[in-house]
Amino acid sequence: MGCGGAYQPVCPAPMVTLTAPAAGAMESGTIALTATASASTAYGLTVSKVDFLIDGTLVGTATTSPYTVMWNSTTVTAGTHMVTGKVTDSVNDTATTPAISFTTTGHAALTVTMTSAQILPTPSSSASGTAHITVKLETGAMRGTVMLSGLTATAVTINDGFAGATGPRVITLVANGGTAGEWDVPAGALLTQEQLNALQQGKLYVIASSVANPRGEIRGQIVPGNIVVTFSRMDRTPEVAALGLAAGGVAATTVDTSANTLTIHVNSTGVDDAMAAQVATGAAGSSGPKLIALTKDAVDMGHWSAELVSVSAADVGDFEAGGWSVNVATPTEPNGAIGAQIE
Repeated sequence: MGCGGAYQPVCPAPMVTLTAPAAGAMESGTIALTATASASTAYGLTVSKVDFLIDGTLVGTATTSPYTVMWNSTTVTAGTHMVTGKVTDSVNDTATTPAISFTTTGHAALTVTMTSAQILPTPSSSASGTAHITVKLETGAMRGTVMLSGLTATAVTINDGFAGATGPRVITLVANGGTAGEWDVPAGALLTQEQLNALQQGKLYVIASSVANPRGEIRGQIVPGNIVVTFSRMDRTPEVAALGLAAGGVAATTVDTSANTLTIHVNSTGVDDAMAAQVATGAAGSSGPKLIALTKDAVDMGHWSAELVSVSAADVGDFEAGGWSVNVATPTEPNGAIGAQIE
């Protein structure tokens, strides 16, 4: 039985209820916005989507149950905010929940996993580490600890640089004499506004150095909820492999899913004569359209990069579906000598 036609009954409105966050809750970092929603099955209606709005601004959409969006609460100021959920059904009827008030702390609370794989070239090390960092976004005040395992560190620092790149020290941590392997952010540590911006772009990292690896033995990118960082191993194309040439590399990709920007650093070997590098849509080795071109480093011939390049929301969707690839082309292999799927 249908509804909504000229000679049919009016379609019942869909229903939606917010289940998280709780009214009056104090929230920090990335939080779940969750709702239950339903449409009239008696008339064959279904839920098309649930939109979540903070202070009247759309911050995310869920299309399947459970209807949940992970939202970075550090994108708004500390204080009281209102969240609502809006359901749309298959005949485009809508319903909106009453607004729920909650409070954000203005803190970014971040957990960072440190491994040798994030250092290029990668040292031979089985050490590991975990950093717990909290930053008050209004003032830049930072606190936190780093716990190391399998490593006697000579220094632990927080530096400014995207994944795949290196940059200057921002904060030097202090060894905790009472706990082996623990290093602490010093009291009174502050980030400047520029460094806060870098934090929210995914451009800060924690690195631990040792006597054996003074340039760093393990590292972890500090990644807020709106940032996705991936490392992709670049392999030789079949044509290059057939020639027996040694070539390869690693592509470190940083995507801001809120600002829709792409940053990538490629560190390659065996292709110093490369003439071009690019990120393309489609599978590795395919002839998908070029998304962005990369720039070759003037000093390090194996380093190619692009930072904070604007891409479309559809492009970000392709990235999340594994639909990007990266390749480096040489004069003898103009379609790519090494490449990788960006997963």
